[in-house]
This record gives sequence, C-alpha cells and structure tokens, in this order.
Amino acid sequence: MLRDRHRIHPYPAMLHPLLVDHLVEKYVGNARSVILDPFCGSGVTLLQGIMHGHDVVGFDINPIALLISKAKAMNYDEGTLRNEFKDLRETIVGKGAKDIPPIRNIDTWYDPRVVGDLGRIRHVLRRKTYRYSSFFTACFALVCRNQSFTRNGEFKRYRMHEAKRLCMKNEVLPLFLSHANAMIEAFLQDELPSRDARLELRDVETDIPNDIEADMILTSPPYGDSGTTVAYEQYTSFGFEWTNDLTPDFQVDCGYYKLSLGNKKCIGHELARHGVLMDVVERIDEADPKRAMEVLRFFSGYHRALTNISRCLKPGGYMCFVVGNRTVKNQKIPMDQITASFMVAMGLAFDSISIREISNKVMPSRNSPTNVTGCKSNTMSMEYIVVCRKDP
Repeated sequence: MLRDRHRIHPYPAMLHPLLVDHLVEKYVGNARSVILDPFCGSGVTLLQGIMHGHDVVGFDINPIALLISKAKAMNYDEGTLRNEFKDLRETIVGKGAKDIPPIRNIDTWYDPRVVGDLGRIRHVLRRKTYRYSSFFTACFALVCRNQSFTRNGEFKRYRMHEAKRLCMKNEVLPLFLSHANAMIEAFLQDELPSRDARLELRDVETDIPNDIEADMILTSPPYGDSGTTVAYEQYTSFGFEWTNDLTPDFQVDCGYYKLSLGNKKCIGHELARHGVLMDVVERIDEADPKRAMEVLRFFSGYHRALTNISRCLKPGGYMCFVVGNRTVKNQKIPMDQITASFMVAMGLAFDSISIREISNKVMPSRNSPTNVTGCKSNTMSMEYIVVCRKDP
C-alpha cells in the first residue's frame, strides 16, 4: 500500500513502498520480526515494516533523513497532534519574534522576506515544547528548501537565474501551514503505526551497536563514491542549516557527510580476493587511475559497512540489498555481483539476484558524465535485489 506519509518531505527514496512490502512478506511474513535498515534514508522500509507489525531499526548519517523517518513512522495521538498544530499556528501568526541561525551566504540563497518568516517559525519551534516537534520540524525543513533560490529538479545547490529569483514570491507561512495541515489529515486517515521506530545517527562503516538481532536487513545502500552520486547532503542542506539545533537526538557537526562511504582513505587488502570488483577497477584504471582509486575507496568502505551490518543478522535471517549498477569511465560496475561476492565471503549463503525496473526514479534519464557538451549517456534504469541468508 502506498502511504501519504511518504509525502511529508520529498527526500529521494531509493526503495519503493510496494517493493518493501513484497520483500517483507516474502522473507519474514506476518510473524513479528526485527527489521534493520542501516541506510534508512527517509524511512520507507521503517514505515512499511511497522505497518506489517514488525519492530524496526534505522541508521543513517544524515540528520534530515532521520528527522523525516521519525516524523513518518511515529504513532500519533490525534487530539494531541491537532492541539499542538493549533497552538503553533496561532503563535506564528500572532508573534513577530525571529530566530535566524548563522547561515553562511544566507542572502545568496534566500530573499530577506523569506528569511524573516522562516525565522518566525524557527523561533516558535525552538522555544515551544511539543510532543510531536519532529513532525513540525520535518514540515519546516521542506519549506526551507522550497523557498530557497535553489533550482527545482536539482539535488546539488544550483542558484536559479536572476529573473526567476525576482519573480519568486514569499510563501513561507501559507506553505508551512497548508503542508502541515495536509500531512496531519493524511497521517490520521491512514492506519496508525502500532509502535515507533528505533532511529540512531550512526556511521555503520565504523560504529554499530551490538544489541541488535535482526530477522531481516533490508536497505538500499549508496550506489557509488560520494563525489559522483546524488548529492543528498546538498539536497538536505537547506533544512539542515535551519533545524540542526532543533533536533537534539540527531544533532551533528556540519561536516557529517564526510563520513559517507568512500571518504575514508584506507583500502582493505580483502578486496583483492573479489575478482568481479578488481576486473572492472583495472579497466577503469586504464582510463583514469584517480577514478579507479575513488571506486576502490568506496568499495573498501562498503565492505567494512557490510561486515558490521552482517553481524546484526540472526541465524536464519535474510539480507536484502537493493542496488544499482553505475557506469564509470564507460565501464559498468556490477554492484549486484560485488555485493553478493562480499556477502558470501562473510559466510552468508547466496539466495538470489532479481532485476526490477526503477519505478520511482529520482535522477535524470540522461546525464553528461564526461562534461562534454552534447555527449550524454543513459542513467540507471534498473535495480538489482541481492538476497543472501545466514544459515541457522
């Protein structure tokens, strides 16, 4: 079932709700289980897992992703949520006090009137204590991006042309109030989750708790080195700048994205045994040694993350990774086969690799990887579901 809760913030979701439903039903069924998503993003796995009656755990390094996941997967009391929204609306409309954080080049990215109204909302959210503050803060983060001068349809920060900036209207207050109200109605008309998700800000490459025993690990990890993949950090940076100190559970330093896979310089010797990876790296190295090294760094971090994550899987449990096969220097990187190779080397039993068309694609259909004008290539259109099992 598609749920309106997924519309609370348009964070790019790699996992489609219907795919999650299918995998959950196939591999854990209806018996109450623990489902872990170590790269949980905006919480598609978490919400769908809860609605199937399971306990869910989510990790991510992106605080905005965790904020959205928390708001999306929470069990709300209707009366409390409506009363808090009424109080928030009346306070914002009735008071003019502002709280504007120290954002670098704020005038480059916002009209002064927008800054003022964003500051009014932030002032209330920072000083009022609401049970469902994460819900209102997630709605606020959406408005921070929507009302900025960044170009629509882009994930990286690209400033819109001056003509569009001059025509842009300040719609902060009506947009925030209408979106929050619409999400309240959407959330409350749907079946309410029976429990909340366990969410933690973690770099799974280096830090993972030892108290989790998952029946299923279901996730969509990053597809490649952070320098060339969709810039999630930039996409969420507008909301992050305005809300970081409003979410103490997920508060981080502004350089948190440097923890993403591929940013650590060390390369493990264990990669040498995975011929499917080393063969493609050698071909990339012939065209561009620097890019080959970046690919190696990414997969070294990916291997460390998988090693840590696999320790959370119960005997008899399933690991399901939904991945994409990127192209680097005209070389297709078979991430599905590499993922399976890593998992089998860690002692898991191979189950299957299935292929599915990407139905919720959040990237352009064609791009220009060589930066040569007019030279374009197709982007990923298929995703691969890699499933392995831990023997009892």
